[in-house]
Amino acid sequence: MSAKKQLWQEKELGKAMAFEIASSYCVKNNLSVKKLKDQRFEWIYDSAFFAQPSDVIPDGLRNDRETQPKPTLIITLVNGEIVIKETEYTRKYLAQ
Repeated sequence: MSAKKQLWQEKELGKAMAFEIASSYCVKNNLSVKKLKDQRFEWIYDSAFFAQPSDVIPDGLRNDRETQPKPTLIITLVNGEIVIKETEYTRKYLAQ
């Protein structure tokens, strides 16, 4: 198996596990699992992020900030425990 394929598979496994964790959180906190499915998923250092994609059309560096996805849920590990944090965008984009 190529290193590129292995890396892709690891990311997909992480995404599936993070989605299960985030889905449970959404159900418990009256957030939409359906909307969560449409979110982007990224690993950045030691955190997993779900983020609302931007609908702004990129225009080079002129509107770079406006095109960035807005983080809605952040999943981290603190002292061996999974912690999910909401952001200022969570309720805006994931409300039922």
